[in-house]
Amino acid sequence: MSRTPSPAAAAALAASLATVLLVSSCGVKNSGNAQHAQGGSAADLVSAAKAQGQVDYWSTWGEKEPQAAIFKAAADDFTAQTGIKVNIKYLGRSGTTTMPQAIASGSGPDMFDSGTDHIAAFAGQHMTQPIDGVLKLPVPGEDGKSVADVLPPNVLKSATDKDGKLAFVPHTLISTAIWYDAARSPALAAKQPATWTEFLALLQQQKAAGATPIAQDGLVNFYNAYWFYELMMRYAGPGSLAALGTDASAWDRPEVLKAAQGVAELRPYFQDGFMGTKYPAAQNDWAQGKAALNINGTWLPSETRPQAPADAKPSSFTFPMVEGGHSTVEVGSLGWSLSAKAKHAEAAQLFMSHLLRSQVIGRIGTDALNIPSRADAKAPDALKAAQESILKATETNTTYDGATAQDKWWNNVFLPLDDQLLSGTLQPADFVAQGKKKTADALANG
Repeated sequence: MSRTPSPAAAAALAASLATVLLVSSCGVKNSGNAQHAQGGSAADLVSAAKAQGQVDYWSTWGEKEPQAAIFKAAADDFTAQTGIKVNIKYLGRSGTTTMPQAIASGSGPDMFDSGTDHIAAFAGQHMTQPIDGVLKLPVPGEDGKSVADVLPPNVLKSATDKDGKLAFVPHTLISTAIWYDAARSPALAAKQPATWTEFLALLQQQKAAGATPIAQDGLVNFYNAYWFYELMMRYAGPGSLAALGTDASAWDRPEVLKAAQGVAELRPYFQDGFMGTKYPAAQNDWAQGKAALNINGTWLPSETRPQAPADAKPSSFTFPMVEGGHSTVEVGSLGWSLSAKAKHAEAAQLFMSHLLRSQVIGRIGTDALNIPSRADAKAPDALKAAQESILKATETNTTYDGATAQDKWWNNVFLPLDDQLLSGTLQPADFVAQGKKKTADALANG
């Protein structure tokens, strides 16, 4: 896709952006320490945007990553059409460690990369501010459609904080699924297991045929946690895993033991010595056809693409249902947050509306090989099943059910116990008993 629009497209885009500046009367915040302009006039918005003249964007993408190229091209277009300069600083993944101090001191950016997993932490560090006003902004060149119009409800929910406020504007969707290669498993491609009973039967069938049913990078504890997490979502629904970290009595729910028993049922179906397998050995084995299945995030096909055969056709299915359980689907997202101390807040929010154009978000699928946040933007073939699950879901949950927000409990209590459960050094009933006791101790000790 060309980074420079045709003259006709440029003219249409300029007109659309003028509409945003001159017609929109959505409520946004003035910059820095200025008064809020919630519900302010068009003149307020025009004045603020023109006066600011720039946006400071700190990116945690590497400069050579596809996402960086996509957003840089969009920034150049934005500047060409509005005269508002976008200053991009590339921090890489370590940027989240230095950004809190920069924002607190007032030397940080106007906008920065965020995601569902960071909503609570960033809010707790006073790094962000709600940006619901962006939802009313027209998306340039799209016949008056607003940001809210082009983002599905399940997507917006993934970017919303506990108070129902929009925490960031999403561009990419992420989820967890069970992955297989349709080229090497045609029967599985034709029919995936819909229930836990069918799933176990599939694993038994694969093992009986001499195959390794599941590849597991056992030294990655948060990958190991996928199994218990997904089973909790099936048995008890959204909020149930997170509750285990905030209320010791939540461990008494019968669904917790059922989920633990489900994890124990999986032990015979991993590769030999799986708990000692170092990432990315197991997922690469899966990509090369040495194992039938791998549970992982929607980044898996792109991560394993270099190791996969040329004719590979990776695809996925949602976690199997349990009797009487929940059909919830994980929906997480990545996007852009507005700094709590943004000096150019209106200009940053206008840039966000520009970034939501279909030709920008479409490249998340074609160039970055991820699931775009817009329903009308196609995901890569490997992610079409996951995209469909997200868009059709009637019940959703965030990644790990938001349990990682209790970071000390998650890292010091849950993950070690979960590793022991998966490995077989701890049986389901003991897992529940120790989980309750250690959670109570952790809560008592602050």
